[in-house]
Amino acid sequence: IYFAVVYVKARDLDQDNVLSRAWLTVWYIGVPANTGGVAVFALNAEFRSIRREIKNGMISPASYLIAKGLLEIPIMLLFAVCALGPAAYGISNYEPSGFVSVWAVWAACIYACEAVSEVLSVQFDNPLLGMMNFMGFWFSGFLYGGFLIPGKDMIWPLKIFYYILPLKYGVRSMVYAEFIDADWSKCKTFADTGAPKGLCFGEDGADILDNLADYGFPSASSSDTVAGDILRCLAIAAVAKV
Repeated sequence: IYFAVVYVKARDLDQDNVLSRAWLTVWYIGVPANTGGVAVFALNAEFRSIRREIKNGMISPASYLIAKGLLEIPIMLLFAVCALGPAAYGISNYEPSGFVSVWAVWAACIYACEAVSEVLSVQFDNPLLGMMNFMGFWFSGFLYGGFLIPGKDMIWPLKIFYYILPLKYGVRSMVYAEFIDADWSKCKTFADTGAPKGLCFGEDGADILDNLADYGFPSASSSDTVAGDILRCLAIAAVAKV
């Protein structure tokens, strides 16, 4: 809600607010993803408790992991409603037709971050070390997310993070779902010269998405990758769970 208020001007669907609206979408997924650092601390304490219960023969590791993994899915979907409903669709006037896609992608991306939190919570006895490592994971998600630095400009072996971190997939599909069907205003021109007034990102959602890549948001694209990005986030979560 804080970022929605800061970017309240971006609720207007005109050409001057295209870039602001794209970056607002980054914050709607990026900031909640950072709260996984708190989860590391809580999950470290949970791990200690579960380890005692396993040793006492009360539960098995497999039953715990399966039950926890299944219960987290509806919770992430609920979190998505709480995070996006008031701020994005209540304040920032996001496109209603894209809600289901944005909701599903957001939940899948946060689910992947939660799974990484679980790994880091048991990697160290001291949960503070796990929290600091999660901050490195989160910051790397921003750095290699494709919206700050184009993927084609990244070098190997560092470019591997461009493919294995979930934030890239969440941002890309959320921006696509928000822009593709929105009724954007047409570009305005000066009557005497016919030159565009300010930046002209395009006549419709697809044009705007393609042109965003050239004007400060490299990961934008008119290609529909929503289903694939959800599966990629779930795959990252599955690897972390294993």
